[in-house]
Amino acid sequence: MDLILYRPLAFIFVKATYSTNITPNQVSSIAMLFGVIAGILFGFGTRDYVLAAAGFYLVCNVLDCADGQIARLKNNGTKVGRIVDGFIDYVVSLAVYIGIGTGLSGLQCSGTLQLEGNIFGLNPYVYIWLITALAGFSSAMQAILLDFFRNKFLEIVYGKFSSLETELKEFEDEKLRISQPGVKSGLFDNFLISVYLRYTRFQLSLQARKKDTGGKTAADSKVYYKKNRRLMHLWSYIGSTTHLTICIICALYNNMELFLLICILPLNFLMLSLYFVHRVVNKE
Repeated sequence: MDLILYRPLAFIFVKATYSTNITPNQVSSIAMLFGVIAGILFGFGTRDYVLAAAGFYLVCNVLDCADGQIARLKNNGTKVGRIVDGFIDYVVSLAVYIGIGTGLSGLQCSGTLQLEGNIFGLNPYVYIWLITALAGFSSAMQAILLDFFRNKFLEIVYGKFSSLETELKEFEDEKLRISQPGVKSGLFDNFLISVYLRYTRFQLSLQARKKDTGGKTAADSKVYYKKNRRLMHLWSYIGSTTHLTICIICALYNNMELFLLICILPLNFLMLSLYFVHRVVNKE
C-alpha cells in the first residue's frame, strides 16, 4: 500500500512544496498533528467522527512518507531526524489506540455498541480496554520484529544498512557530541537519542549474532536471499502500513472492535509463524 498509494500521494505533496523552505522535521511534526487529531476524533466513537478520523490518519501517513522523500531530495536529513520520524509513529499510534478504546467505551456507555453481559468473564469496559491494550502492544511488537528482520535482510543481501552494532556506536558518538559544551542541542534531542539507543539494544537482544554479518561472502548473501526473500514479503504484511490500512477500512465499516481483534489474532499468528519459520530456515 505504501508503494501503490501512500508514497505516490506523498510525492505529489513533495513536488508541490519542494521550492519552499519546509524541512523534513516540520513535515514530521505536521504528520504527528494529523495523527493526534485522528486519535481525538476516534475518541468520539460515532460514525461521522470515525470517518473523519480515518481521513486524518490517511493524511498523517502520507506526510510521514513525504518527510523522508524531502530529506533525500534536499539532502538535509539528520540523525536526530531519523529518530524523530520513528518517535512520531509511536506517538500517533498511542493516540489512535487510546482514541479507539475511548470511542468504544463511549459507544458501550450510550448503548450503541451493546456488548451485553460479560465477555470471557469480563465486564464489557474491561474487555474493551484489554483488547485495546493487547492490540497496541501487538502492533508495536510486530513493527519491531519487521524492522529488525528487514534491516538484517538489507544488510546481508544488499549491504544497504550498517550492522546494528555499528549504528549503536554511531548514535552513542552523536549523543556524546551534542552533549559537549557549545553544541546547540535541546533536551528533546538528547531524550530521543537515549530512547533510540535503548531501542537498538533491544533489537540486538532479539537474536544472538555469532559473527559480524559484514564478513559474509557474496555466496552467503545469495543463499540468504533465496532462503528469506519470500519470508520478507510476508513480514511486510505485519508492518505499520498494514495496521493503518486495516484501521481505515474498519473505520469505513464503523467497526473498530474488528480492527483491534485483527491486530491481536491473525496478525499475531502471522508474526509468530514467520518468526519460527525464520529460525528454522536459517537454523538459528
